[in-house]
Amino acid sequence: MTRNIGAVSTAAGETGQAAGDVLQAAGELSRQSERLGAEVKTFLAGVKAA
Repeated sequence: MTRNIGAVSTAAGETGQAAGDVLQAAGELSRQSERLGAEVKTFLAGVKAA
């Protein structure tokens, strides 16, 4: 019984860590998306001006 509780606790900790990793990756993806949007906007403005 104690071993099962330990395994569940370990699994919960790993799940929490994975969720944190996903949150961090989502934040980075959001920042990259914003940068890409700005670059596309700049590019299109340059094309329009040409």
